[in-house]
Amino acid sequence: MKEYSAIILAGGKSSRMGSDKADLLIDGKSFVRILTDKLSQLGIRDVMLSGYQGEVSGARNVADLFPGKGPMSGIHAGLCAARQEHVLVLAVDTPLIPEAFLERLLACHDHGITVATCNGRVQPLVAVIDRRLSGECERLLAEERHSMMSLYDKVGYQTVPFSGEELLIRGCNTPEEYEAMEALERTLVCN
Repeated sequence: MKEYSAIILAGGKSSRMGSDKADLLIDGKSFVRILTDKLSQLGIRDVMLSGYQGEVSGARNVADLFPGKGPMSGIHAGLCAARQEHVLVLAVDTPLIPEAFLERLLACHDHGITVATCNGRVQPLVAVIDRRLSGECERLLAEERHSMMSLYDKVGYQTVPFSGEELLIRGCNTPEEYEAMEALERTLVCN
């Protein structure tokens, strides 16, 4: 069985949300705690946090080597620091992403990049990326090409479709989306 590292991207400015998304609560637990617990349940022992200022048991903080360059910078730092060859990438604002889907994403990953899609759209911050691609990230960052799609288009990728509620995989960026996520969580718990 393959071993995985994981990086939780928590370095965004959260300007539309108005507060740090990593510390938002669902059922009394922070987004970052929910995800670290979920990764532990998946058997991932090397969990890294990018851009998070606090401490979380079971995870280690990894500083960007190219600060201020967006998610690709956090992914690059995670790939460089990963203890395993394959790295699961998750945005911190996806705490309700189903474990079953993450298991499928990991199982479908063979090499290179495997990325989630929903309603036909690539979800660039829910992916598995091989550690060896850190050099490609570094080249793109040096060229000021920070978009994750620039990496994906350059090296190619395979997709795994997600058929559930898009908010679960896309994440929340506004207080209204956060409220919708809380309501969705209550629905999921009741079913």
